[in-house]
Formats: sequence, C-alpha cells, structure tokens
Amino acid sequence: MSRASGRSLVVLLVLACARPGAATDATTQSSTTGDSVVSTTTTTTPSITSETTTPTTTATTSAPDLGEPTCTDPQRCPPVCDTVLQNCPKGQKCTGVKPSIDEPYRGTACVADNAGQGAPAGGICFTASDGWDNCDADTMCVQFGTGEGACVPFCGGTVDAPACADATLVCARTDRLWPISVCVPPCDPLAYDCPDADIGAEAMVCQPAAVGFGCVLRGNLDGRALGEPCVQHRDCTAAAHCAPPDDVPGCAGPDGCCAAYCDLDAPSCPVAGQTCVAHFAPGEAPPNLEKVGRCAVP
Repeated sequence: MSRASGRSLVVLLVLACARPGAATDATTQSSTTGDSVVSTTTTTTPSITSETTTPTTTATTSAPDLGEPTCTDPQRCPPVCDTVLQNCPKGQKCTGVKPSIDEPYRGTACVADNAGQGAPAGGICFTASDGWDNCDADTMCVQFGTGEGACVPFCGGTVDAPACADATLVCARTDRLWPISVCVPPCDPLAYDCPDADIGAEAMVCQPAAVGFGCVLRGNLDGRALGEPCVQHRDCTAAAHCAPPDDVPGCAGPDGCCAAYCDLDAPSCPVAGQTCVAHFAPGEAPPNLEKVGRCAVP
C-alpha cells in the first residue's frame, strides 16, 4: 500500500471521527519520516521521530511495569486502568500501551492527559512506546500499520453500557484482552462500508461494537484469511470476524480463527461444515442489520 493511500485513509478516518465543529488541521502540523507521521501542536512541541522513541517532555508519565514483554494474560498482568472508566489520577488519562506498530497492545497505562493542549479528535497524532501520545484528554492515538495515526475519542458511559458522546459514532472494544474502547464510524459487515479510501480489506475491519458494528483501523497489513488463527476481530479480513475455535472446522488457533459474515436472506458460507446463523438474538438487531449472520458450526 502506498504512503499516499495510507494518508488518505487517515484523512477519511479524521473526517469520520472528528467532533462537530472541531478543527482537524488548525491545531496540528504533520510531516512524514519513512512510514511514521511526526506531528506537533501549536501549544506543545515534544520531540519524537518514531513510535518507539520516548518524547522529550517533562509531562510524560512512564507506563507501569506490566510484567515480561511477552505477557498477554490479564490475570498475571492485570490492566492498570480502563479507557471507559478513565480511572487514572487527576491530570492523567487511561490509554493503551503498544510498544511498536507491529506489536499488539500489551496493557493499559495512565499517562499525561494533555488537557487543553493536545490534538483534538480527528487530529493527526503520534505515540510513544509507553502509551504517551500528543492527543487531548478525551482521545487516544490509534495508528495504522504504516505509522500514520489519528486521535480517536474514548467511549464514555459504563463498562456494561459504553456509549459515545457523538451519536453518529459507535463504541468498539479494539482489544479482546485489554479494556481499550474507542468511538468509531458505524458500518455494515455485509456491505463493508468503512471509509478506507478504496484500499479495501487491508485498511480497516468492520467489527462488532457495543451497538451494531464499527470501523476499526487494522494494526498491520496482514489480514488473516478465512480459517486462519486470530486473536482479535481486527486480525481478520474486512468481511470476517475472529470466531471461537469450535465454530471453525479445523481451527488451529487457541483463541479462534477467522470466519465470514453471511446474509440471512441468502445464507451461504465459504468454509465447509459451517452454517449461516443469526448474529443478533431475536429482536435485538439494530435497524438495517437484521439480516446480518455469521458462519459457525451449528
């Protein structure tokens, strides 16, 4: 995928996630070095050249020790905080810790919230390996596999009923293991109508959200094919989800394997042994999503 296409993707995500009336370019300036976006705001000037470089600012809060680098078990390395609850000390925000673009999230951390000084929702952003970013208090930097990123709003509400202040967005939990939830554009998995600048399945995934489905940036360009092992929904191609191992014949992934969505009005599944079943319980489907099904073993 070209760098220009990656930037187009971020611009579209910026337009989709920006708050009404928020300036998406007046407060940030950006340049690219390699595949990384380097941005500064008009009120702060941290110095950083890549996602894995710690910014030179006294406001940066180091991430707590989350255990060994390969730890992915919340029972042994419990979350420090929750992005919905925002249960960090005053002056800090809860965000995800992603040591590098190619690595998965390995926890959450309380970092400086940049209140009133960070980039707004929709702003081009950068982040450090300890979770610090240049986004404002109510957003976090979500990066695509090429390095470009956008400040995306946190969900509000409660853990059991997360919601978005902007009614045009939906809350999606972007990580199965760690409590990281953000507000993203809604989508239909059968139509795959995410704003991906015509890049296709490489760019975003239409994954289940608190209500319906939401467009979530993929963390890398290696979308898994149907039947291949996965951990997150965003590991799979655009029109697929990470299904439990028992729902995918021959699945070799302990956490699950990618399976297709299907149309209940014209049920068909590409993997032998699967049947198209309703994704939503009777009467619980949001408007216009009543015919969404998922391929599973009956």
